[in-house]
Amino acid sequence: MLKNKKGMTLGDIYPAVLTIILIGIVLGIGIFVLAEIRTEIATEYTGSDTLEAINGTTSDWTNDTTLSDSTKDDYKLLTVVAINGTGAGTFTNYTWVATTGVITWGNDIAAQASGGGDATANISSTYIYDVTDSPEEAINDTLEGIGGFGGWIAIIIVIIAAAIVLGIVLSSFRRRPEV
Repeated sequence: MLKNKKGMTLGDIYPAVLTIILIGIVLGIGIFVLAEIRTEIATEYTGSDTLEAINGTTSDWTNDTTLSDSTKDDYKLLTVVAINGTGAGTFTNYTWVATTGVITWGNDIAAQASGGGDATANISSTYIYDVTDSPEEAINDTLEGIGGFGGWIAIIIVIIAAAIVLGIVLSSFRRRPEV
């Protein structure tokens, strides 16, 4: 049976740390691979939005614009093209956030829209989202579950460290056989 009941020792730290590191690496690689697979198998959809500012009326034109399709479940924006509705070319001075569908317009575009000039943008976007009961929804749910487990790794490390320290403390107070 158990003949040696001295508890955990400092020598137990090395395999415990290696195990936690290995779990972290495998989780990280798994999350990356699943995210790439989700993006590759997801169906791409196209959306369109129009913003108008004519003669300084900027009711729907601000420095930030949220695309209308961005409310879909686990939305991810892939591409955005904003064409000047007056035929003067394509807007290039803007940035966008893939996960929220928010476009931030450059100062020159916002100034043109609010300064009394005409500024119309026809926005075309390509995006993916999780359609109910689709493969991409299943993969994304798996990713969220694994991501939730990742938060527990820190707690597990603290528990292992506490067990090792407790083992060392308790073993130092055990009775030693009298000589």
